[in-house]
Amino acid sequence: MIFTVKKYFNYQMIRIPVRTFGAARIIISVRHYSKPYTKYFETDPIINGYDTIKVKIPKMPPAVVVEIYNEANGNLDFDSTFKIGDVQVEPIKQMFSISKIMDNNVNSFAEFSDDFAENAGILSAQNSVYISPDGKFRIDYKDVIRDENGKELRTPARINTKSGIIEIAKKHYISYTVPGRKAINWHEFSHLWRNVNASDEIEADKNAVLIYLGMGNPTIEAYNVFLRVFKNTPSELNRNRYNEMNSFIKNFHNNVNNYLSKGVS
Repeated sequence: MIFTVKKYFNYQMIRIPVRTFGAARIIISVRHYSKPYTKYFETDPIINGYDTIKVKIPKMPPAVVVEIYNEANGNLDFDSTFKIGDVQVEPIKQMFSISKIMDNNVNSFAEFSDDFAENAGILSAQNSVYISPDGKFRIDYKDVIRDENGKELRTPARINTKSGIIEIAKKHYISYTVPGRKAINWHEFSHLWRNVNASDEIEADKNAVLIYLGMGNPTIEAYNVFLRVFKNTPSELNRNRYNEMNSFIKNFHNNVNNYLSKGVS
């Protein structure tokens, strides 16, 4: 089943009620109405009965295409194993006042990062250089990222904390959703412009999630993108990173004000 949802709010939440007649793995993806390699949401829950899928899209395009189907049957025009209810849209409610974490650097990078994440699928990546309008930030967009010996790395992005240049590997980056790309961008940004310790990966994860969720992005995509990154490079550090990030997200509603009051912002 495929249908289109139009833009009614700049920061839009789409609620999609799904009822299944027995347990079924339901594939759900939301993509730009015309732009290739530009997904905003993807998930595959097992639903046995009723559930509502909530899709958050900050900076909603004019329209998105929603694709929903039972994995066991494929994408059919009609499938009697599940039913879609009335789709509703509403403005996204921010988790907290984003002004608490905004500064000149965050403001500047936000626009640059959002634009790059939105258009990464159609931008050239043959060692192309993209610079923010104010000249503060630079992304070197590469087909892949290599180490000093020319070996291809699995990482989708990294930052040089001396130069401030962010390198992004298109090969991996375009496989993520737009919000997932934003989470990656904020992680690299945080190393240099938010962290107390620039080399601390866990601190950068938490700072990235703080900004990412504060701007109304979907929680599930933060999990999805970091889990994929960690799986590509399994290590004790990455296991610890996931556990710390998972705990931080789960307690986000309760501890964000305490976290901010400690001077992290």
